[in-house]
Amino acid sequence: MDDEYTILTIDQTRQVLSTLIHAWFPEGERPSLPVTGAWDSIKLLGAVSDSGETFFLPCEENFNSDTTIRLLDALQTKFGEKICVVLDNASYFTANKVQEFAEGTPIKLCFLPRGSPELNPVEECWRRLNQALGNRLFDTLDELQAAALTALDDIEPPNVFTYLCP
Repeated sequence: MDDEYTILTIDQTRQVLSTLIHAWFPEGERPSLPVTGAWDSIKLLGAVSDSGETFFLPCEENFNSDTTIRLLDALQTKFGEKICVVLDNASYFTANKVQEFAEGTPIKLCFLPRGSPELNPVEECWRRLNQALGNRLFDTLDELQAAALTALDDIEPPNVFTYLCP
């Protein structure tokens, strides 16, 4: 692969309205939070480039092959036509429709070994996001999304090569 290619690692996450990481309350008291049986969440796709740039995309729908194709198109718009995308083996990434889309472009898809999230630097972004959002209660998905995108703007992206070439 020539130097004109930008290497990007991508991954997805779902963030629920609140995640309890640690809780402290006075002895003998146990506060309660109103909850419903529904698991409202926001869905995010993220990318980290070999030059340390990030790209995060909120998704309205569940992840699928069409979502993946839109992400690949958005990544080409931001980073240029020649991209090498490193991704996991989720069904919406490995779908035939995605493979066929990539074949007609200068996009190269490189799949990580199954069960190896530790090789994907975007997982570190999600870990840091969980730390930033943990122990906070959001009343609406819009509040959660705004907080998540603000937190992601403040996250220092990990070095791609630390993960891919340990």
